[in-house]
Amino acid sequence: TPECALTRRLDGSYTLAISGRATLDITPQGIRYARWFMPMFLARLKAIQMGVGKSMFRGPEALASWKKDAQSPFERMRVLDPTPSRRTIAAILKGVTEQFPALAGIEVADSWGAYVDCTPDAVPVISPADGVKGLYLAAGGSGHGFGLGPGIGRLAADLVANDTPCVDPTPFRLSRFVDGSKVKVGAI
Repeated sequence: TPECALTRRLDGSYTLAISGRATLDITPQGIRYARWFMPMFLARLKAIQMGVGKSMFRGPEALASWKKDAQSPFERMRVLDPTPSRRTIAAILKGVTEQFPALAGIEVADSWGAYVDCTPDAVPVISPADGVKGLYLAAGGSGHGFGLGPGIGRLAADLVANDTPCVDPTPFRLSRFVDGSKVKVGAI
């Protein structure tokens, strides 16, 4: 049974969520960087549904190229708003009604899908971008961004302002992926 969460909203409706489920669309860029993400992929294999979707043929990571004088995939796809997976919605309903039998027969009023930014080790990058003066990154919450957001924001602000960091920023440096550091998948 998947781990499900149920939250009652102020208006009396409920929010349902499922932990550890993901859909992986195979893309040319995904294949290019697959070896970096292999440890995380193997750690999450049971929770991943894989497929070849429209991202393989259309979009920023597609096989097709675009002309400089024509609309680019970045212009066509201004907002990343994926269609929710019906299979995942069914798993959420099944898990919630198993955990909370009184909710048997509930209906879904609305659903939402999202992309998760992740790093090869499931640890965020909160770091200056080496070689690009003035560019700082705060990304890669690997599905934990809402919970980690305040801490990520605080450390990023400290780094940008050149203040004493609130925590040691070393584990969050971007360069760990290219400086020979061993990639060890963090808590998932």
